Amino acid sequence: MEFTGIGIFTKTTAMPAHYSLPVIHPSFESLKRSAPILHFIAASIILINGLHHFQLHHISKIICYCQFLIATDVYLLLFLVAVGVLTDAIFVNCIFRCIEAMTLLGISFILISDGHSILGCAHLLISAGYVFIFYREYRMQHSETVDISPTGISIPNFNSDMEISWQEVKSIVPKYHSILIETFRNKKIQFQLRAGLKIEELQQIDDFCQLHLYHEQ
Repeated sequence: MEFTGIGIFTKTTAMPAHYSLPVIHPSFESLKRSAPILHFIAASIILINGLHHFQLHHISKIICYCQFLIATDVYLLLFLVAVGVLTDAIFVNCIFRCIEAMTLLGISFILISDGHSILGCAHLLISAGYVFIFYREYRMQHSETVDISPTGISIPNFNSDMEISWQEVKSIVPKYHSILIETFRNKKIQFQLRAGLKIEELQQIDDFCQLHLYHEQ
């Protein structure tokens, strides 16, 4: 089995078994653009809570220093992204998102134990939101491709990949820089490709799709 530069898996025989096309998912790209803002919000909340806890005598100073350290690390991450040292670092982004969610969860427990139930619940909701964002970013890291196989087409999605069988596909039009899928329910799905297809790759994909469409219809 061979692997081409754009993520296409093929067998060395005449008939390929599977194609995996890296695509630009609009929702994923929106989440990527909002990531720095979400990091800044989390770091600011953690820093403010750390400063507040530092003024309280019954709160361990170690907890405060940990919050200061985490907030500083997140701000440093934002600085590295701003200067271009880290670009499209999804794995690093997921790690920091997990740390932010766990820290906010710990802050909510501290606030609730101190009798600040409303603030504690608010932080608990924020923490839950960051856990959900972490899950979506994790999904984004592992699923940004349209997979074409003998059983059907797999479309990337936040919660789980959408599987479309060949019986549901009305037409599929691969192009040099995009791919268009239309179902019998008149639903059209189009993605831009991250890397342009070569002429022979485009022909192979089109032949593969037409073959399975012909057999299933």
